Amino acid sequence: MASIPANVGTGKTAARVMITRKQVVTALRYLLLSAVGLLVFAPFILSFLGSFKTNAEIIAFPPTLFPAEWQVGNWPRLFRTDLGGLPRPEGTTSIGLIVGLFAFYLTFLLTGMSNKKGDEGVPMRVGLPLALLLIGLGSLGVSLFLGSQVPGASMMLRSSTAVAIGLLMLIALAIIGMSEPDWRRVLVALAGSLLVGALVTWLFHQLAILAGGGRFLRWFFNTALLSVIRAFLQLIFCSMAAYAFARLKFPGKGLIFSFMLASMMLPGAVTLVPAYVLIARLEWINKFFGIVFPGIVTAFGIFLLTQFLKAIPRDLEESALVDGASYFQIYRDIILPLARPALLTLFILQFQAMWNDYLTPLLYLNTADMWVLNVALQVFQQNFKAEWNLVLVGAMVNAVPILLLFFFFSRYYIEGVSYAGVKG
Repeated sequence: MASIPANVGTGKTAARVMITRKQVVTALRYLLLSAVGLLVFAPFILSFLGSFKTNAEIIAFPPTLFPAEWQVGNWPRLFRTDLGGLPRPEGTTSIGLIVGLFAFYLTFLLTGMSNKKGDEGVPMRVGLPLALLLIGLGSLGVSLFLGSQVPGASMMLRSSTAVAIGLLMLIALAIIGMSEPDWRRVLVALAGSLLVGALVTWLFHQLAILAGGGRFLRWFFNTALLSVIRAFLQLIFCSMAAYAFARLKFPGKGLIFSFMLASMMLPGAVTLVPAYVLIARLEWINKFFGIVFPGIVTAFGIFLLTQFLKAIPRDLEESALVDGASYFQIYRDIILPLARPALLTLFILQFQAMWNDYLTPLLYLNTADMWVLNVALQVFQQNFKAEWNLVLVGAMVNAVPILLLFFFFSRYYIEGVSYAGVKG
């Protein structure tokens, strides 16, 4: 019987040792990462558990991890607290108009375009003046709404708000109008979108009144609306600008793009005072207009989406052009679905930026009914110094939405960031 060479057995033993060593190293690596993750989340975990404790348990030493008796009533008690003050008409109308504008944009851009060419039905020389007339009536309605709902509303407030919303509606009409649309469909969609915007404006105006004044429910309502509406409007306008920079050719594109990037180098403190003076002269202080309108477009959002859109193959776009699609149809039906990771990334970043913003709401929103959570928590902590459990509940309410948003959409966030630096 042939004998097995000694070096073969030695080699197998060495291989098993190497495999075991790699497994040990991998296990240690995962344990270390788990320990670091637990250490990072330890303050959040302690705060979450502390929100179910009594005040005596929170300040007791040595501290305990779990409460002796779970005080579930701390959470609903937070939303019953009231710092006083009633909802002001100036604030509730601004909330309604901002959400109504978003509803108008969403409805009009989705319904105003079809595959039917514009040489049939209503001609452009008739459809365009009628569309402009409808937008003028919509702007007039904004002014009348402010005049009827806000006692003593100045002409500056009514005119500046009506002009700003009217210009944004004109931009939507220009986007549709450049694509040779069916003007009959455009007029129907525009009238329907104005009606939807008016209904949504009235609905959220009433919801803001029901949410109250200096209450935690109203602060959560303000923060959620500002974060969602501002992030969605930035998606709309930044994606359109990025599509132009990444896919279209026009004179001065490189110069305009460079100037836009250069604006990112300006510190926020440089434009802080001029922006405040302008918002004050427009009488948008303590209204949502002063926060939403200046932040509709950001240079960072345009740059992020431009870099992503450059990586999309041009074959799809060229095929759509051959089939007779307009640029807006290509943007809506081809570019936006393919850019979903980048759009979700930008939405998460801008939602988080608005939710965590403290300085801007502190400057522009100065009454209890208009505060956001970050500003309100500072005042709330001063008024409830001895109620540490309520303060911890408020901190949890402020932190949980951001964590949930990232956990649910982290895959798209990582994918969008990884693709954003790839240039096609």
